[in-house]
Amino acid sequence: MFLGWRRWFWALVVLAATAAGGIVLTASRFQERVAPNTFVGSVPVGELTPDEARRRVRVWWETEKLRTVRLLLPGGSLVAESRLSRLMRLDDDASVAQLPLQDFWDAAARWIPGQEPERRVFQPVLEFVADVGWLKREAEKRLPKTRPARVFLRDGSLVRRPEVPGRTLSEDALAETILTSVRDGRSDVELPVAEAPKHVPDEALEQIAEVAAEFSTRFPRSNKPRNTNIRAAAEKIDGLVLLPGDRFSFNQTVGKRTIENGFREAGVYVNGRHDTGVGGGICQVSTTLYNAALLADLKIVRRSNHSLPVPYVPIGRDATVNYGSQDLVLENSTQNPIAFSLEVGQGVLRVRVLGRKDPGLKVRIVTEGHKSWDPGVKTVKDPTLPAGTQKVVEKGGKGHSVLTYRLVYRDGELVRRDVLGRSYYRGGPKIVAVGTGAAPNPSTIAQTTRQSGSAGTESR
Repeated sequence: MFLGWRRWFWALVVLAATAAGGIVLTASRFQERVAPNTFVGSVPVGELTPDEARRRVRVWWETEKLRTVRLLLPGGSLVAESRLSRLMRLDDDASVAQLPLQDFWDAAARWIPGQEPERRVFQPVLEFVADVGWLKREAEKRLPKTRPARVFLRDGSLVRRPEVPGRTLSEDALAETILTSVRDGRSDVELPVAEAPKHVPDEALEQIAEVAAEFSTRFPRSNKPRNTNIRAAAEKIDGLVLLPGDRFSFNQTVGKRTIENGFREAGVYVNGRHDTGVGGGICQVSTTLYNAALLADLKIVRRSNHSLPVPYVPIGRDATVNYGSQDLVLENSTQNPIAFSLEVGQGVLRVRVLGRKDPGLKVRIVTEGHKSWDPGVKTVKDPTLPAGTQKVVEKGGKGHSVLTYRLVYRDGELVRRDVLGRSYYRGGPKIVAVGTGAAPNPSTIAQTTRQSGSAGTESR
């Protein structure tokens, strides 16, 4: 009987060892799986291997990314409609890496009574890939614009108008706002909007206290289209404020010279010839502003001369502009804020640079090496004129070359001599049409009207 007991004992030992070995072997071959009752968003991934969970989440996203959402401003104004794929991208690995995994012993514990797993939901990991620049441009088309600060003189008094900030897209909160809305399954996303930062602080306006420099030119009061253009360009510049280091572009500030923008057709220069074009005359504004900037000792970044001299300033001191090709660019190289105040009176254009006057500073503009030449006379045949008759179709003008300097004095001592550059005016020949026809009455020669902005067109 004793021997029988021993056999049963060892049989149980062997059986237990075999079972334990089987459990160890099974545990060693067990592949970790996502904990039961786990979700990525609305996607159930419990008891799947990480690879299986990754594939299931990807299948969900391939459908979800085709969903269209509406991007709205506060108040409901539509900015754009966009598919999710244009706004964000799914990170499969990160979405699965955050999930709790269970090993063999965790799985075995499920069979113990009272161990029912709780529901756990994890959000899919989405990367924000939207073109923020595109969203900002589209949003700001519909948002209130900033009203720039202005400082100008009116009837001898200084007028200051602080900047009124507009509204802009809040880039810092943009990504999280869109991601949160998408995770919540919303089809309407309200974009975050904030007040645009002020470029010119209110306190900077108080530093603009007096006239630092000024320059005036005269124009005929009878040429109404040209005078309209002078006034239109001056109004767009009047009061403009530049902080230290800011740059002014005439073309960017005044804009395209079109009828819709308030300009009319008037005289221009075209490659040394007299013609007409929309915006003719605004070069008197750029030239007057250029001379005022010289006297205020501002940095001249870009300036070009005309192809023919202009009558309202000495040779070498003009500044032509042509939208898209020739520009006047100035920089506030002083230590204080400045403003441009432009006044158009009865035949007088006056430009003042406002800021703080430096009593020890004096500026002179001088020229040297002036040369001139006559391009001569050019004749052309015209069959519309009777034989033996002539007609001047282009009066032309002399060519000139001159070197211009700015002399800067401090308390009477010359401290700087700026070379402003050589101005080369190509001039143009006088063109005379000679009749070759037999018609008894002369007819006018067809003139082609050119619009401002064409190659070689210069306002004058």
